[in-house]
Amino acid sequence: MIHREVTPRVQQREALLMWKPLSLAVLILLSAATSGRAQVLVVEPGSTPEGDYLRGLGFAELARGLGAKYSAQAESIHLNTWIRFNEYVAASLAMQNYLNAIHRHQLQMQRLENYRKIHDRIFNSPEARDVDKGDALNDILEKMNSGVILESVHSSPRVGLTVDEVRRIPFRVGGLGTQSFSMRRLVLRQRGKWPLAFQDPRFDGVRKDYEDALANVLEQEVEGATSIAAIDRLSAAVKNMGTDLERAFRDRPNDRRNIEGAQRIRELESAVEMLKTHNLQLALRDLDHYSGTTVNDLRQYMRNHNLQFGAAVTPEEKAIFPELYSKLRTHYEMVKNPEGEGEGEGEGKAQPAPIRP
Repeated sequence: MIHREVTPRVQQREALLMWKPLSLAVLILLSAATSGRAQVLVVEPGSTPEGDYLRGLGFAELARGLGAKYSAQAESIHLNTWIRFNEYVAASLAMQNYLNAIHRHQLQMQRLENYRKIHDRIFNSPEARDVDKGDALNDILEKMNSGVILESVHSSPRVGLTVDEVRRIPFRVGGLGTQSFSMRRLVLRQRGKWPLAFQDPRFDGVRKDYEDALANVLEQEVEGATSIAAIDRLSAAVKNMGTDLERAFRDRPNDRRNIEGAQRIRELESAVEMLKTHNLQLALRDLDHYSGTTVNDLRQYMRNHNLQFGAAVTPEEKAIFPELYSKLRTHYEMVKNPEGEGEGEGEGKAQPAPIRP
């Protein structure tokens, strides 16, 4: 056997030869574990500067294409997110509108039901306040004028109602608010008809000025030739009465007589304002010449001038309203069931609904 001397340099070279296959195996394993995208970056043997340059341009274009692709995907995701958000908002608003519509419908149905209940109570079982406010009377009047009952039928019943009773009724003109008027309120020529404060002799002068000014206005109203000066004179008379009342109770404004008198002044001021309207002028003219004797005559007068029953304010008006309600209800029941008209006065006829206290 031939022995050769192994120098350190030889040992180093042999060690490098042994590690070379091992390094190649590691590189193969690492390349197998990477993604397919990384494999295209492996530079094969035999490359040249020109080839490397062109290969670099290819990789750059590849990267640019991939960037455009990923940008497009990202933009699609972003756009799809906004589309789904808009759809969510639209669906939420639609649901909210739907729920609000249901709520409004329920409220409307509830109001209609309450309206029906109130009118049913006013018509079938009115309370004293319904009569005093005129609601019960107006409800019957509306049913009589609804057109369901023929006009010829209204002329048959003869439910009596005197002229004096009609002059005590407070009316209000449709479309002019809740202000009411009556001939008895306007014409107070007896001292005892005035509030207690104005019954004092110190008010005789201003009270007479008011009565004269009112008589002049009513006369012109009836003739259809009301002048501006006449209305201004009446307004000044009411103002003078208020001034004298304030002067008389300057030191005791909380006196009951002062409060009652001030309330009367406000009513007169409202009446003066109403006298400035043409509709009221025509109504007063016909009321001054009123000669009806039945409930139907009153119904026709009120319908011709678009009048309704006002609220009963004075004790006299509150006393007449229950009786008037009874007569209106009797007339309505008679025209609603004309076949029962020939029966006895107290038998067989529908009685008016009782007024609850």
